[in-house]
Amino acid sequence: MHSAKSTSTWILAFSAMLLLFPLSVARAADAPGTRQQDASKKRVEREKTFLLRGSDDLGRSLASVGETIAVLTEQVEAAASHEPENKAKERLGLLEWYQKYADWLGGMSTEFDLEVNDFFSRQKTDTGLTSRYEELAKGFRKLSGELGGIMLKLEGEKKKIEARMQRLNTAVMERRILVDKDDLELARELWPTYRPYDYRQAIYKDLTDTEVFYFRNELKALGEQQKYFDCLQELGKYEEEWLILKADEFTKLQELARVIGGDEPGQVVSAVRGAIKTYEAGMAALKRKSNEIDVKLHGITRAGTMKMLDRLDELSRYYENMKNRYERHSEWLGTQIGSYQADLVELGKEF
Repeated sequence: MHSAKSTSTWILAFSAMLLLFPLSVARAADAPGTRQQDASKKRVEREKTFLLRGSDDLGRSLASVGETIAVLTEQVEAAASHEPENKAKERLGLLEWYQKYADWLGGMSTEFDLEVNDFFSRQKTDTGLTSRYEELAKGFRKLSGELGGIMLKLEGEKKKIEARMQRLNTAVMERRILVDKDDLELARELWPTYRPYDYRQAIYKDLTDTEVFYFRNELKALGEQQKYFDCLQELGKYEEEWLILKADEFTKLQELARVIGGDEPGQVVSAVRGAIKTYEAGMAALKRKSNEIDVKLHGITRAGTMKMLDRLDELSRYYENMKNRYERHSEWLGTQIGSYQADLVELGKEF
């Protein structure tokens, strides 16, 4: 049997071992190799989250474009039965542009998803990730430029309509037209046999009731066509602003993609802060635009011919579609800002 003295000696020794054990474990955890493994794990998690955010963003953007295409397609099909083809060509042209937009975005989304799958299989991002974000930023800017060109053409057509309406309105109000040898458009429409050499100087010709009625009917039709161009221009305006917003976002994310997998937490912190700032600016812009659309929606007065009412319905749907897109994206940006702020807290522990 052990003596009481030997027993107490053994207990003291065992207690000392227990006290020293946590210290040895802590030292092992603080070993350079362990710290390096932890840092590597965190980098992998950051890259994974970053890629998933990008994939989600592109998928959501593609869905939004699909919603607008559905609205335009429905309107093109509805108009096919009661509108001359030449009067609906602008809407059809815009639909074709949207389909091109969706094809490009769909291709980019598919390629990005392949990047995500590749990451999960190799736990390492491809060196082309940065160029992928650059390609997205450039693509959105290019689409914005194309849409801007389409909108300029629509503006030119609308100005022609407005100039024509102004002349007809003056003729109806005054019940006469000014016939000038250098401007015989209206005279020839009313009197096809009119000869420019009948009068050497500009003169006024009075209009009959029938001729006034003719011009009034045309004014009504031109008013409907003017509203048609207004609708397309409003859709184009808010889509163009959306494209610029997305280009700005991906430009900033390109900077983050360049450093997200690196060993310099300071660079990542700087890039994350830049992304947060861009997202905050985007949220503020989207809120302003949503409020602006609200005012326009409430300002729509539903009155006029059946065609005019159809135009107003089209305009309302465009507004509601873009407002919903803006609000959804604003909410999504808020979530991303919260996630990036959490990333900053974790990055602060790595210094």
